[in-house]
Amino acid sequence: MPHPARQEYVGDSRRLLLAFDIGTTFSGISYSILDPGNVPKILPVTRFPSQEQVGGDSKIPTVIYYDADGKVCSIGAQTLKDGTEADAEDFGWSKARWFKLHLRPKPPPGSVLNTTQSQEELPALPPNKTVVEIFADYMSYLHSCAKKYIEETHGATLWTSLEEDIIYVLTHPNGWGGPQQAQMRQAVVKAGLVADTDVGRSRVTFVTEGEASLHFCLTNGLAIGGDSNASSVLIVDAGGGTIDLTAYSKLPYNLYEEIAIPKCHFQGAAYVTIRAEKYFKDLLGKSRFSQDVETLVTRFDRNTKHVFNRDDEPLHIQFTSHSARDPALNIRGGRITIAGQDVATFFEPSVSCIVEAIKKQTASAYVPITTVFLVGGFAASNWLFDKVREQVELLGITVSRPDTHVNKAVADGAVSFYLDRAVISRVSRLTYGLEVFEKYNPTNPEHAKREHRASVHPATGVRVLYGAFSTILPKNTRVKSDREFRKSFYWSAVNPRELRSKEIDILSYRGTGINIRWIDDPDLYPTVCTVKADTSILKPKVSASPTGKKYYEIFYDVILMFGLTELKAQIAYMQDGVEQRGPAQVIYVG
Repeated sequence: MPHPARQEYVGDSRRLLLAFDIGTTFSGISYSILDPGNVPKILPVTRFPSQEQVGGDSKIPTVIYYDADGKVCSIGAQTLKDGTEADAEDFGWSKARWFKLHLRPKPPPGSVLNTTQSQEELPALPPNKTVVEIFADYMSYLHSCAKKYIEETHGATLWTSLEEDIIYVLTHPNGWGGPQQAQMRQAVVKAGLVADTDVGRSRVTFVTEGEASLHFCLTNGLAIGGDSNASSVLIVDAGGGTIDLTAYSKLPYNLYEEIAIPKCHFQGAAYVTIRAEKYFKDLLGKSRFSQDVETLVTRFDRNTKHVFNRDDEPLHIQFTSHSARDPALNIRGGRITIAGQDVATFFEPSVSCIVEAIKKQTASAYVPITTVFLVGGFAASNWLFDKVREQVELLGITVSRPDTHVNKAVADGAVSFYLDRAVISRVSRLTYGLEVFEKYNPTNPEHAKREHRASVHPATGVRVLYGAFSTILPKNTRVKSDREFRKSFYWSAVNPRELRSKEIDILSYRGTGINIRWIDDPDLYPTVCTVKADTSILKPKVSASPTGKKYYEIFYDVILMFGLTELKAQIAYMQDGVEQRGPAQVIYVG
């Protein structure tokens, strides 16, 4: 069933919503004008400066050329102009491409990266440029493109009246969280799109590419399970850099819930090109064509990769002078001939990654998965689609892809995400809790082997064991957007003034253990946020230690709750029978 009719916008003033999908290789912009009382429409930006002649294309290259002083010389659609590469070589410009992948999270301590990924190096960033600075330059460019398009389409007055309060929705891979969001938000501020204040930063919202893709599918009428309330779908967003998998089950009223922890793999289309580049360098690196490898890779990336669909036919790529010839290297007339079976090996790790990831998602989902939707720019590859479908349909799972518009799925879906809120339940990605202590019991084997961490509590005079972990929200828990998870704690001090304010570190667990009780390896328990509360109005309870020494205690709860897509934490306590709460802090879930 397609998503039901969109509701009227209920805000009290007209606003503009801009969604930026900054992909590894291509980017897009969609927007919506929010008029109180009117049903919002999702509109794509289809014209970009220097690309007007293309017409109707919603995607532009995620590429920037910088000069030696770090100034932008060519960006986005401008980089497609004839002669850009020659100018870059003549003037010594540095090229920033695939820079998004430099934000990728570091693997958890003790984990091993996929070997193909660890061996495949990303293009270096331009000299003296950070990834945040490059993101800021690109966001500034997208903003200027949106402004020009909207002014030409709707009039300059509309843009001028709304530009000071624009809502920004930014997309990112499923595997990214707080640290990456913080850097992207920093780039928005650096680009001058919002002020560096709480109010300014609150105008920036994030959505995973997987959830944006679901919303795109719903908005475009892709049927998910007909009328069955138990139907489910796995969205596989195959993009330039990442493969994002998100599984959903349909609930009544066309609402959806996540049924497995979303996953992200670095095996998108860019990695096919990386493998092709290694092949060409190995083949031609010591020949007279070594200087032409970059041109060959570019031609492969822009053309050959997209039309490849048979491994029993050779492919031909024109990459150098028509007079060039070297039969030993299969080069004739400046054209190299490559066996289809060799090209298939460039794709194979990505195909295998997607198939294995689908198997794991279906195995871990709460509800049986019967349908896979393959979306994203990489999904347009017939070879990829056919190979994935061949293997996955053996599992009794149907694989399909939208007929059109796969390129603008994420940008459109990001707008729909903000407007429609179709997902009402998500699965917790990690286990969250805090470090606590327990009364030391020498007869408990778990305590005895950690005796070196035991000491006498300065207030209560009791011997306690530090380094215990108290779980508040377990990993892989289904969490509705209005559900809270809370646990009660207490704090003791000899001096009551020490209890007037409270700061608590919320920890996440990044290991593979199941029954998590002890923080034996602190690297596996990073702090994801610190929550604070003013407890000065609380009247502490007075107690006495075993030696008769007086001390004071306060009691409080730590609460975890899901907002729109971000997990938040806060402290709550009772004062005169009424619950009071400290300010909520966003948890970094990356």
